[in-house]
Amino acid sequence: MADFVDSATGFVMNPFGMGSTGFRRAGEILGTDTNSAVDKAQANLDSILAQANGVSGANRRIYDDYLSKMQGIYGDNAANYQAAVQKLAEAIGEGPETFNYDKTANDFFDPYAEQAQAQAMDAINASASAGGNRFSSNYNDKLAAKQRALATEQWKTAYDTMMRDRAQQMSEWQAGQGAKQTYLGNLGTVAGLYGNDRDKLSDALGNYYSNIANQNNADLESYSDVTQSKANLDAQRKSGVGSALGSIGSVVGAIFG
Repeated sequence: MADFVDSATGFVMNPFGMGSTGFRRAGEILGTDTNSAVDKAQANLDSILAQANGVSGANRRIYDDYLSKMQGIYGDNAANYQAAVQKLAEAIGEGPETFNYDKTANDFFDPYAEQAQAQAMDAINASASAGGNRFSSNYNDKLAAKQRALATEQWKTAYDTMMRDRAQQMSEWQAGQGAKQTYLGNLGTVAGLYGNDRDKLSDALGNYYSNIANQNNADLESYSDVTQSKANLDAQRKSGVGSALGSIGSVVGAIFG
């Protein structure tokens, strides 16, 4: 009787002599044991996350290379923009320049004019003395007329000389102003080019930071999806029901779809 009870008990505990491993394999075949499926699913999730991290690293290297190239192309000019604008402002000054001429005809009187006038007066006096009419009214008139003629001639000569000098200085000033305007134009062109390169570098930085932010969000989403799917698989392991394949499919779709 005791042998029968032992045999019956053994059959109930292990009816076909398979042991716990045999029961687990039978459960896998029949779909009643999810442990193996969960283990494989979680391993697949780890592989998917590793692939996503690999894609993320490759993308970041591309973004870094892009920024490095943009910095190499536009960086130097962008850095020089502020100095170029300052140089242009200093060259322009406070406003337009005006031509100033501060000389008068007096500055151009012949220094020997008085000597020439004195010599002319001496010649008149000598002629009048020889004729005996030095003190006549005709003599005085001639003397006054000669003085006025000499003064008028000297002033006209001085004035003409002054005007020629003024015209020469104005011509030189205008040439200088033309050269300055050309110089200012060149400075403005350079500053404009530097400004354009600064804008392009700024756009490149914006693209870079946007790509990095998007990649960070994608990485976070991948990690979150995998973590949630693993938690779901653990719950399925404990309950012993459900499909691990559904969790993997949702993660793959979220990461690579």
